Amino acid sequence: MQIMWFSANSSTDMCFTSQKALINGLASNGYDVQLINQDSLNTNMGINCQHFTIGFSNFPGMKSASLAKNMARWLNQQESTDGCIAIVDWRLIAKLHRVLIIKKIPWILLDRSPPADKGVLAKLQWPVWRKAWKLVAKSTSAKGTVVSANHQQYVQNRINIVSNKICQLPAGVNLEVFEPRPNSRKLKLIYHGRLDRHRGVLALPMLLRKSISAGLDISMKLIGDGDCFDELQKIALVMDQLTVYPRMPVVEVANHLRESTIGILPMPDIDMWAISSPLKRSEYCASGLLIFGIDHDGHRFDSSDYPWLKLVPQHDFHEEGIRWFSELSDSRISEFAKSSREFAEENLSWEITLNLLIQSIQSISER
Repeated sequence: MQIMWFSANSSTDMCFTSQKALINGLASNGYDVQLINQDSLNTNMGINCQHFTIGFSNFPGMKSASLAKNMARWLNQQESTDGCIAIVDWRLIAKLHRVLIIKKIPWILLDRSPPADKGVLAKLQWPVWRKAWKLVAKSTSAKGTVVSANHQQYVQNRINIVSNKICQLPAGVNLEVFEPRPNSRKLKLIYHGRLDRHRGVLALPMLLRKSISAGLDISMKLIGDGDCFDELQKIALVMDQLTVYPRMPVVEVANHLRESTIGILPMPDIDMWAISSPLKRSEYCASGLLIFGIDHDGHRFDSSDYPWLKLVPQHDFHEEGIRWFSELSDSRISEFAKSSREFAEENLSWEITLNLLIQSIQSISER
């Protein structure tokens, strides 16, 4: 069976990790996958599939719309599409929908997150997101994916759609790329991902500063890019224990995680984070890290309490963090690190998510 995967992301985006894992997983299970996105044809993505590159406009706010329009033109020119299934990013489906209907191609909407931007860009994105899910709801040959039960409820609270048209695909992790390495149990905090103000990252240098003032031997790494990157770099210039790195390849991120002790989840308790399934959370676990963060549904794995996962109210973030860090002896860190990795091995492999996706593909292809 042929899968046409229409992605709004570049392979250089940190969020592309999940798409890469699923595409390679489909290919290893005998599916003929075509990736259609913006990357140039010579890009080394490490993906086992055919690749087609599509141009787009760099005009602010028009990138996804122009990319989708050009993808629709490309799809319209394809002669043999019998037996195909399309997987389409929610930002692209509005322009592709008509051609998919004409060519009688069933499709799956990929929603890893509703609009996460702020300001004018978010106002442009929300109508596109709502339209995407409305198209799923009214289509007889479509399903949509979400990352969590809370994400599904969020969709259903806003769109009149039945549950059997939605599939949950939680964020997994590559257990071979992200793995523990025995090291000293010195307190080494790390955060990787977007360094944007609305993700709570500006609270992290103060967490470090207060921990040092409390007498802890502690350091912190921040990895990524975003609207706080320059500000965080300036802070790092006057804090020896803080290091800020630009965005880097996944294998390099994995190396930094192996050298760390505690992964940080600072995203605040607002809708966009409370319904998420952050990829970094799974990568922290696979790397044998303890996890500290803000207490909300998007940061929990389930309703259970895990000693290696410490989530606290936002207003107590600094104080509770210092208290927990102070209680972590070398033996407890080693014990918690082992349990964190074991949890990843039992619950977070991409194989679990891949099997759910394959079930959705099979169900939609049988209609």
